[in-house]
Amino acid sequence: MNWRKSKIGIFAMVLVVILVGSMMRTPITTIPLILGNLAQSLRVAQGSLGILTTLPLVMFMVFSNFASQILKRMGFKRSLLLALAILVLGSALRMVVTMPTMIGGTILIGVAIAYLNVFMPSFVAAYFPQRIGLYTTLYTFSMMMGSAVFNLITAPIVKLTGWWTMLLILTVVPLLALLTWGLIVPHLPEEMDGRVPTPTDNKAPTKTVIWQNKRAWYFLLVFGCQSVMMYTFTAWMPSLMAYHHVGSGVIGAIMACFSLIGLPVSVFLPQTLTRVSRQTQVGLILSAGIVGLGAAGMLFVQNTAATWFWLIEALLIGYSVNLFFVFVMTMFAMKTASPYQTAQLSGMSQAGGYLIAALGPVLYGMAFSANPVGSAQNVVYLAIVLVATVAGLAVVKMDQI
Repeated sequence: MNWRKSKIGIFAMVLVVILVGSMMRTPITTIPLILGNLAQSLRVAQGSLGILTTLPLVMFMVFSNFASQILKRMGFKRSLLLALAILVLGSALRMVVTMPTMIGGTILIGVAIAYLNVFMPSFVAAYFPQRIGLYTTLYTFSMMMGSAVFNLITAPIVKLTGWWTMLLILTVVPLLALLTWGLIVPHLPEEMDGRVPTPTDNKAPTKTVIWQNKRAWYFLLVFGCQSVMMYTFTAWMPSLMAYHHVGSGVIGAIMACFSLIGLPVSVFLPQTLTRVSRQTQVGLILSAGIVGLGAAGMLFVQNTAATWFWLIEALLIGYSVNLFFVFVMTMFAMKTASPYQTAQLSGMSQAGGYLIAALGPVLYGMAFSANPVGSAQNVVYLAIVLVATVAGLAVVKMDQI
């Protein structure tokens, strides 16, 4: 069966993209919402469960750079099958609520998502080379919609059926993705050209060469800067708002708005980037930089509990961070010559980027403990936005890495 000529085949591919996209953040972002319940069930201090949000970032940092090697050795179809199987296993392990299984399951989930983060740009480049913008839109939209939806449904589901139901849902969704991919795999070619490029291919440099490629480092900087802003904001902005006596209900709504602002960006940006001139791409990057600097500037005058202030702050940061994220995820495929090279560039950028991201919440936490409204962390935020903007402009100007 030629899947491109089959409505069922196309539907299955789209379903895989949506299901995988929806699970690339939610297994991590949903856990903090039930952390109190978990701590009570495990009979441990809630603070001791912070490791469940830190471990995935460590796994991203460690395993992202190996994803392209997995892809080369196993081929794309089996690689994605492996990543989804690991994700299902890790999610199922967390349903057995003990400290060892929660930690072990979270480690497996982190490894799986590290691979999926790298595989998905390659998936788009391999199977939809003429529709990179459309399918990048589809999975980035699914990522952000998944986070927003789970943020909104977790509290009512926990109230109605209990917190364990969320762990069940977080297992069922990747299981559906695994089953769907398993059914369609026999009908798919390995790659569009029938092979995975080898390291000797002049269009697919080796792992060592990709780290020595100066142009590739601009991608790493963009990805790293947006990651540190994203994870620092999600980790500490609720605490900062609480310090200013913003109500807990308002904080939850503002954080949901932070997730939702990324949806229009993920819908329109990928296809826009594939169609517009470089001058327009420059304008988009500058808009992210200017908005990010505006958000950083507001933090210097943050001494207020006003809802409008923190809502605007969240929306500005959300727009800036999500534009940088969707931009770099789209450029992974646009600025490389083959799906394998896309995986190498994505793996390198995410390995280095998540190293930066892992440091962000820790360092901000130290600054917050010393002075919650201090200027030092705000100055660093300004610098990060500037670096992301300059690196983004460099990415726009290059033809390919």
